[in-house]
Amino acid sequence: MHRPPLWGLLLLAACEAHIAGAPGAQGQTDAGPGVDAGAIDAPPGLGAWSTPVKIPQASLTTLDEDDVTLSSNALEMIFAVDNKTSAGKDLYYSSRTSAAAPWSAAIKLAFNIATQSDETPRFSADDKTLYFASGRAGNGTLDIYSVSHASPDAMTWGLPQPVAAVNTTTLLEKWYMPCGNQYIMVQATASNGTDLVTGTVGSATKPTPITELNSAQNETGTYLSQDCLTIYFASTRPTSTSPSMIYRSTRPSVTAAWAPPAPVTDFTMLGGSQEDPWLSPDGHTFVFVSDVAGTKDVYISTR
Repeated sequence: MHRPPLWGLLLLAACEAHIAGAPGAQGQTDAGPGVDAGAIDAPPGLGAWSTPVKIPQASLTTLDEDDVTLSSNALEMIFAVDNKTSAGKDLYYSSRTSAAAPWSAAIKLAFNIATQSDETPRFSADDKTLYFASGRAGNGTLDIYSVSHASPDAMTWGLPQPVAAVNTTTLLEKWYMPCGNQYIMVQATASNGTDLVTGTVGSATKPTPITELNSAQNETGTYLSQDCLTIYFASTRPTSTSPSMIYRSTRPSVTAAWAPPAPVTDFTMLGGSQEDPWLSPDGHTFVFVSDVAGTKDVYISTR
């Protein structure tokens, strides 16, 4: 029987070992050996996240600040402030000149409606459009609106327009995020609480629940990566008394099913309920909301 030379057997064994240990191979995770699979993916060389700290302009001790979002360069911030009335929330704007500079004093955006709630902002990928939820239609629920943003400052906003294709008169819609020709949104019914749903941008076809991401509890605060393959959201699973925590899921393509979501463990040492996640496209900045200090505040971490 012909046998390959010894060097051939050694080479074959080395190749098989390399394949077995490659990311995505059976028994491996994309976090790498020794890394918590619930941790946020780190591009090579970025290292660990810094200890989260409050953004002072969005962390007043007497108010609840939440629903935070940043522009893709992390230099503009919009968040909601609960005005402690039946009207609900107002949107505020702050900016900075660089990642090392302080945030400017927060300014209430001019398009807020005093008697209705405006909340859950998300920028488009080019930062020129802001999507948010509002009760301004007067139907007793929240609908999705879009508003143009001509340049990065607090004064250049257009007039909000309803995103008619996704709005209903009976259900609550919020946290709308388009990505390519798809969108993901939070929708609520009286019987099921808030669920993650998905649909086609511009289509009047009713969105469908994302069954692999939803639970028997509330899901909210959706954030999609710009390639549409990674999602962060908050959930009160596994029980109705569980604190809200941030979860993450991925999919190999925009037509594939989402993987089972895993809790994000990077910031659990902070404590409190955690929600409203946002991750910068370059992987350097993460913001979220926590109530660990007694009221909801906006926290930031960098690497």
